[in-house]
Amino acid sequence: MDWKPWLSLVIVRLKQVIGLYIFVFLPMWGMSFLNKIALFGLWNIFGIVPRTLDLRSLIGVFASWTMHGDLAHLISNTFVLLQILFLFGLFENNAYRTILKLIIASGMMTWLIGSPLSMHIGASGLCFAMLGFMIGGAVFARRWGYLLSCVVMGTGYWLTIKQGLMPQQGVSFAAHFGGLCAGLLLGANSKHAYTSLSKPYSYKR
Repeated sequence: MDWKPWLSLVIVRLKQVIGLYIFVFLPMWGMSFLNKIALFGLWNIFGIVPRTLDLRSLIGVFASWTMHGDLAHLISNTFVLLQILFLFGLFENNAYRTILKLIIASGMMTWLIGSPLSMHIGASGLCFAMLGFMIGGAVFARRWGYLLSCVVMGTGYWLTIKQGLMPQQGVSFAAHFGGLCAGLLLGANSKHAYTSLSKPYSYKR
């Protein structure tokens, strides 16, 4: 069996994992520190305000995942994303495009179903969208990598989903539930063959 194509794929996917960490965590942590140090918390006023048609809420649909209430909020979302981004980097042909779709879809769902006069910030909507994408891909699109991941890491994931969907003071049920639904829909239509993102490496004998 020729292992070179598989080795090439693994190398490319590991590079994609590293790229995803930069792609997601640099804006998340960068904007949090900038907001704390230079913006005096003003960045958070651009959170999602459901069914409000103004520039502020529109910015929130696309960027609320970079806004966090405090360091504990930021760290908890980072911990979840560290695990899920690793799996996305391994199993998605173009994980960057998938992440962007989930950011927009989860933001729009939060905007649609959230309570009036509420504001939603944080990356938890994206976290739940990614979890939903994995479940939708595993159940409906027969994405065996995601199915195995859901089984192996299942207890932690199911507890996260259960806790996130329980109404709690100060916790955005709309972002969690909306993100989960958006992810399920996108994941159910995500079936694809595993391919390399770039040309295979040229091996010298």
